[in-house]
Amino acid sequence: MKKIGIITISRTNNYGAELQAYALQRKLRNLGYDAELIDYLYYKHKNHKPTSLSQPVLKLDTKSKLKNFLMYRVVSPLIEGSSVFSAAIKNRKKNFYRFHANGNTSYSKDQYRSYEELCKMSLEYDIYMVGSDQVWNPGTGTSLSPYFLDFAPNDKLKVTYASSFGVSQIPESLHAKYRDFFNNLDIIGVREKQGVALVEQLSGKQAQQVLDPTLLLSKDDWSRVINGGNMNSLPKGDYILLYKLHESDELVKKAYELKQKFNCEIYNICKRAYANKKIDGIHNIEDAGPSEFIALFQNAKFVLTTSFHGTAFSVNFNIPFFAVLRPNKANNSRITDFLEMLNLSDRIVWEDGESDNGQLSENINFSEANRLLNESRNDSMGYLQRILNAEYK
Repeated sequence: MKKIGIITISRTNNYGAELQAYALQRKLRNLGYDAELIDYLYYKHKNHKPTSLSQPVLKLDTKSKLKNFLMYRVVSPLIEGSSVFSAAIKNRKKNFYRFHANGNTSYSKDQYRSYEELCKMSLEYDIYMVGSDQVWNPGTGTSLSPYFLDFAPNDKLKVTYASSFGVSQIPESLHAKYRDFFNNLDIIGVREKQGVALVEQLSGKQAQQVLDPTLLLSKDDWSRVINGGNMNSLPKGDYILLYKLHESDELVKKAYELKQKFNCEIYNICKRAYANKKIDGIHNIEDAGPSEFIALFQNAKFVLTTSFHGTAFSVNFNIPFFAVLRPNKANNSRITDFLEMLNLSDRIVWEDGESDNGQLSENINFSEANRLLNESRNDSMGYLQRILNAEYK
């Protein structure tokens, strides 16, 4: 049995990151492979150790360095390490821990707190794989080298699945650096259509667009990770679900319109457990873990979201939704490309209101979208099979 080591973003107290990491290793395991996540701590994790080798590709100015230090080494550990600020912090940490501890996520035996620790270890995988999320974003505050598998043995297969730049352009000053990065990879799969073009532009190599790993699992697959013992705290009956990564007046406006139309409550999944804005008529859910996140989407009557994964789960579960986007935002392509692929571009609401379709449809005919999603899922599985069946170097 081939052993696969996956490096991606995880252990970040972020729903999308945890669920995409889980989904890829789960799909590989379902296919009969011994797949696990290489437990390399992302730079935002309180136990990550920044070193001289973990400098970002875009040099940070003094102000940005100080901001990152205060945010990730002082403020976040202080707040999240204490239940004094909010009981929701303690409950949220417990729910995230429970999701991983229940056997949903398989991590490597050793944990790597620094880039140097990762490079020094003798890892024994047949295939090294970069997972999904914005692992190649030049604005990331740490080295991108681990996410181009420079630590992996040269005689092993090095591949990527649904990896993302998170931006539509790479500064010209970094083109040579990215070309060197991509020369280290054997087979490349990216999440966005723009990513395919960027890989070719930067390296001359071919890349295949594949689905985010959360979309490789069906609604029934996701139902198996719901923690039944903790569902009593979730909303009952019909409700409108909000999941926003930034404040949006347009999203709140739509939520109020839907509440009047459907005569039901509004619940908001908060991206953190503290310092959340309270909005009249909207119930904040601050302590949900990944399992609760899935259950909230599965049972929603309507979803309003600014998030890619919020959009992806709405589609996968066939829940009527609107994706509310800011014009000219750098990473809109991950949502617009996805919805265009499924002929669901009419579900986009722009925050400037200019392109608003004005139709708050209670129902969406998902038949065509499901067919197109299944086609893309088959293509993505074909890509995975090509990786898994590739000859060793």
